[in-house]
Amino acid sequence: MVQVNDGFSSLPINNQFRLENSPQGNKHRFLRFPLNAKVHGLLPLADLRGVIQVALTEILPVPQVAEFLLGIMNWRGEAIWILDLAGLLGATHWCRRENVRNSGMAMLVQVQNQTVGLLVEQVNTIEVYDPQERLAISASMLPARLGSFLQGYFVDSQGSPLMLLDTHVVIQALRPL
Repeated sequence: MVQVNDGFSSLPINNQFRLENSPQGNKHRFLRFPLNAKVHGLLPLADLRGVIQVALTEILPVPQVAEFLLGIMNWRGEAIWILDLAGLLGATHWCRRENVRNSGMAMLVQVQNQTVGLLVEQVNTIEVYDPQERLAISASMLPARLGSFLQGYFVDSQGSPLMLLDTHVVIQALRPL
């Protein structure tokens, strides 16, 4: 059974950030999620339709597609692609990991009337950052494949990088289908 969490009521909110926009109105909200044990990603809430828990058995595999595409599933009567975000970004694919879990969280994004589920192990918090504080990614920082899917990065209060996912580029990766 798919559980929908459109209101983010069960997500823990990082108390150091307020969800309201700043008085200047220049801050944006992002959903934080782990990309691996050391690096976290951010997804703009403006691109997010919801977050659902997905059992891998709910995903219908589709033959002869890119390896990062796990398949399609039914969400509210709509067939949506579920893609392994780590696999797309060049990390170990979901099904090849040791101690693979049989479920994950799909961040549902919509770009130009196309909804796609970006499967990750978990989602963390909603955080607020000023887009003007976003830092550019240099070619020497990351593999080119990973860097092409990012808009830049922020640094959190502990000094850790938070990679900002470019949902438009992620959706473009599906265009050959």
